[in-house]
Amino acid sequence: MRRMIPKRWVLSIMGLFGGMNLASLRLNLSSAIVEMVTASPRGLVEKVHQNASEYHPEFSWNANQQGLALGSYFYGYAVSQVFAAWSGRKCGRARVIGIYSLTASILTMLIPVLLREHFGIFIAARLLIGALSGSYSPLMHGMWGVWSPVEERGKHVSLMSMGYNSAAALVLVVSGYLAEKYGWEYPFYCTGAVGFIWSVIWIFVIYESPKEHPGITEDEIKLIDASVGKEIDTNRERKVKWMDIFKSTRVWCVIIVSFLEHMPTYIIILLPTYVQSTFELGVKESSFLSCIPLIARALADFTLGWLVDWIISKGYRTSKVRKGVYFTGNILAAIALISLTQATGSVVATISCYSFQASTSAVTAAGFKASVIDMAPGFSGVVFAVSNTAGSLMGFITPQYAGILRVANIKDQVMGWDVLFLTGSVLYAVSAVCFMLFGPVDVEKWAKRRSDQGESGQSESTRLVTKN
Repeated sequence: MRRMIPKRWVLSIMGLFGGMNLASLRLNLSSAIVEMVTASPRGLVEKVHQNASEYHPEFSWNANQQGLALGSYFYGYAVSQVFAAWSGRKCGRARVIGIYSLTASILTMLIPVLLREHFGIFIAARLLIGALSGSYSPLMHGMWGVWSPVEERGKHVSLMSMGYNSAAALVLVVSGYLAEKYGWEYPFYCTGAVGFIWSVIWIFVIYESPKEHPGITEDEIKLIDASVGKEIDTNRERKVKWMDIFKSTRVWCVIIVSFLEHMPTYIIILLPTYVQSTFELGVKESSFLSCIPLIARALADFTLGWLVDWIISKGYRTSKVRKGVYFTGNILAAIALISLTQATGSVVATISCYSFQASTSAVTAAGFKASVIDMAPGFSGVVFAVSNTAGSLMGFITPQYAGILRVANIKDQVMGWDVLFLTGSVLYAVSAVCFMLFGPVDVEKWAKRRSDQGESGQSESTRLVTKN
């Protein structure tokens, strides 16, 4: 009899491709906008022999409109996550992911039509796509609290992160090719179609919990139950105790660390600008070089997820392993950013430092993000949504901060970049120390099953579990 893939690994594989889908819906405009709004002199020369109309961009957007077009997705993404986690608990996380992704994919395919209708309608659509896509990460974290054994969480979360980073590199290249070869509409058509197919498959093959899956084996259910623990509340119908969550020191540590670490992580989105301004390379060369750190991070996500889970399987305490790898990775990433200040004379050294920073900071998935599931498996989607909302704010702050530094150091652009890198290295170090000292240790009291707690708090058996 052929051995079937465990259902939790089916979810993990779908999570991998879901991360890729999320990246494609986010980044398709980044490549398409070059053909939509601008045309490089080199491109004009290549196209002048084909058709005179081909080298006239269809839209005349000023700098503010271009910034609004690119940033609208992130505004929607940042503000939607807490609502997404709440709606997932009310309606079912798997169902909400499928419906939201399906809607976002359809809207993406309609972008060319909506944009030609009115710029404002296009911006509204991008906002909505960002809001719908913002549901994915918190809801997936909520699902892993129910589906993933403790000793496998690093792998599952890392695979999802690997999907995003590998697709980010792929989309930058493929979308640029499609836009240049066939027209700016095609990145939207193709990424939307792929997202549509993924959403339909997800709706038919993914279930809310192991016990609701009709094809899961009893052995797999027992394995998950034994690891998650019967004292942990994974019932999504239980009301979220917001006061208990926000009174938790550990939760506030997760929120602060997420906010701090996102700033140096977002520095990587400025790599094409940095390479262009420092080494005077073309757009294509800069885009290609920008893919290398993303590929390096994708490979690191895969490797570190397995490594962390392997260490935990040897009997080491989960919280100590996650804190140890996160601290080590962030300190190494801080050193990489400091090294960037000395690498301005070589593009090879610059890309190497960026790649090392991206690789070492990949410990976020198996270290930091997985710990959110450890501390509150049944409420991990809610906690992650709050912390990731805080982190997403850096998506707006980091580019603006970089712009302020470059303007302030207009006569010495290198100095502006150096201050940005040094700021990022400090925030990496602070977040590493903060997480080491105040990060999650055990399952939080408010995440325990109500039946295991007496009127005065936890039962004796639960307190013993928590201590051990």
